Amino acid sequence: LALHKAMGGHSAIVVDIDPVKREAAKKAGAKAVVDGSAANASQQIIDMTNGGAWGVIDLVGSSQSARVGYDSLIKGGKYVIVGLYGGDLTVSLPPIPMRAVTIQGSYVGSLPEMKELIDLVRKTGLPPVPVATRPLEDVNAVMDELRAGKIIGRVVLTPN
Repeated sequence: LALHKAMGGHSAIVVDIDPVKREAAKKAGAKAVVDGSAANASQQIIDMTNGGAWGVIDLVGSSQSARVGYDSLIKGGKYVIVGLYGGDLTVSLPPIPMRAVTIQGSYVGSLPEMKELIDLVRKTGLPPVPVATRPLEDVNAVMDELRAGKIIGRVVLTPN
């Protein structure tokens, strides 16, 4: 969200199934948050955007997040999938050209994009990322929390 703002963005809507992460997104400056597990999540986004989102970045990549993201697009919108959680997305083909939507994958950026990001960070500073420290002996518990999606930001393990 900090990079989004630094690039001139002003209306990010964050979707997550975890209420703690939705609250963290609000505090970080999200315009709005949506519970991704809600049956009407896509409709909420369509209503908030007066017709649908122009761009969706799916950082999860599950069947559920893909469905919400794709269904939230306005005509001409772009759905970019980054996350590698796994799953599938079944879409009817005729609406893709009729709605002029784009489905794009993104795994790593290019060297010019990395240079652009570094320049942006030099100009605006590093975005704040929540960092917690835990004792090294908590490594298994931290890994379990990470797998369960319960970590917000980063955790640094420290020896005694």
